Amino acid sequence: MWESAINRSSLNIRLNNISEKERINLSAESWYKNYYQKLNLDDLQRMPEFKAEFNRLKRFITKGSSVLDIGAGRGRLAIPLAKEVRKLTAIEPASVYMNVMKDKAARDGVVNIEFSDDFWADYPLQEKYDLVYSTWSPAVSDPAALLKMTEGSRGYCALELVASPINAWDFSGQIYPMILGEEFRPPGNYLNIVTTLYEQGIYANVDIWRFDKETKYQTIDEAVEIWKTSLGNYTKITEETEEKLKQFYRSRMNPDGSYTFSLKGGASCMIWWKV
Repeated sequence: MWESAINRSSLNIRLNNISEKERINLSAESWYKNYYQKLNLDDLQRMPEFKAEFNRLKRFITKGSSVLDIGAGRGRLAIPLAKEVRKLTAIEPASVYMNVMKDKAARDGVVNIEFSDDFWADYPLQEKYDLVYSTWSPAVSDPAALLKMTEGSRGYCALELVASPINAWDFSGQIYPMILGEEFRPPGNYLNIVTTLYEQGIYANVDIWRFDKETKYQTIDEAVEIWKTSLGNYTKITEETEEKLKQFYRSRMNPDGSYTFSLKGGASCMIWWKV
């Protein structure tokens, strides 16, 4: 069922004019340009939401544990978790994110992290880890990637992802249909993951929590650049496309020139299982 959803998904109409590595790096560079100077990782790690997320993973480790973070991003979880274990391996193919993570680890004096810029599919498993996890990352997006997590673990595996329908978000629910003229078709959902594990004799646990999310773009240029980066995976960006995006922004613009997208009653989940 999951493979069928992937085959029917909008991912299958993505443009192939660039490699997957280039696609990931373009997205990361867009994030860096628009958000890096506005974010403070230390402040984020003091927020109650982060502490709850950290504790959900911390229950699976001890001081002697080895941990594998798939799609580690900026090291938001990898670096503080590394301080609690013997060794942590962080896989991140986006160069911008990897550089941010390495700089943060150096500033914090964390030396027990091994870094890899491989894709998860290409990463050579040479040992088993006490915890294998991935949070909010597209790295584990098909059955093979999921089952490789179990292959690499001798203890626990965990995934964090959005549980509510993807079309509730502004890009997939509004921007994509407006430009492409069709509904965005997601490549499955969290139930596909649970079902795939069940078919392998693995009875996964699912923790679900609700959230309200607000995304704010301060300027039309910021919003349009981010939307163009995402749309560029699926269609050629023309002057007409850019004008449609600007019109969309203007029609929803706040009096101060910003634009706010609010998602009420969203749901996220952690799927976790013992090997």
